[in-house]
Amino acid sequence: MKILIIGATGYIGTRVAAALAGAGHEVVALTRPGAANPPYAAVTADLADPVSLTGAATGFDRVVHAGPPLGAEVDLAGVDALLAAGSPVVCTTGAAVLGAGAVDEDSPPAPHPIAAWRPEVERRVLAAGGWVIRPGLVYGHGGGLVHGLLAAKAAERGGGVYIGEPGVRWPVVHVDDLSDLYVAVVRSAAPGTVWHGMAETARLDAIARALGGGRASSWPVEEAKAELGPLADLFTRDQDVSAAKTRELLGWTPRHTSVIAHLTA
Repeated sequence: MKILIIGATGYIGTRVAAALAGAGHEVVALTRPGAANPPYAAVTADLADPVSLTGAATGFDRVVHAGPPLGAEVDLAGVDALLAAGSPVVCTTGAAVLGAGAVDEDSPPAPHPIAAWRPEVERRVLAAGGWVIRPGLVYGHGGGLVHGLLAAKAAERGGGVYIGEPGVRWPVVHVDDLSDLYVAVVRSAAPGTVWHGMAETARLDAIARALGGGRASSWPVEEAKAELGPLADLFTRDQDVSAAKTRELLGWTPRHTSVIAHLTA
């Protein structure tokens, strides 16, 4: 297939593009005007300029959107522009569109305020016959929030930190396993379906201890909010997100099943 990758130079998109290319697909990267050329053929457009997306996304067998969220107005206009191109869309959202507790691929969205508009993005993509992938907390290769935020805080404070009370759980996934999921979705997923990229559920205080050499302490919520804004509150939402349906129907089998083992190796 000829596949356009949005976010092909980002943390997730870099690995997704490589995995799809490795699976034999023709990968084309969406690049902003004036950006450095990626190691693939490229078309030029800007997520912040939704009008530019329709022409750029025309003529592909798939458009894989692994770019960052930019806010309700821009994201909703952007997905409409992509759908107007007529190329089937694979859209990335995340676990933040789901509620607390035990949830799965069929659970109705109950988004955290930081992702309030993203269920509507999902709805529009699914109504057009596209696909939604919801990753958990992504780690691996020194990137993602685990290293970009939590490891940096551990280094700053001399021990791991978690926000609020201990025991909060999040779904997690290694970026290489997540990339394999995109390949599986492109290869065999039925149109109009939701898929979960979660390899395990891990306690955030356990991740903090692994990053802090066995030491971890609570970062008070209000103090964390002063630095991180609404993201801090998201770290207090306890979630146990199942990917059992994704594993069964797509044959997705993550190879990295312990973020703690990964961080302490």
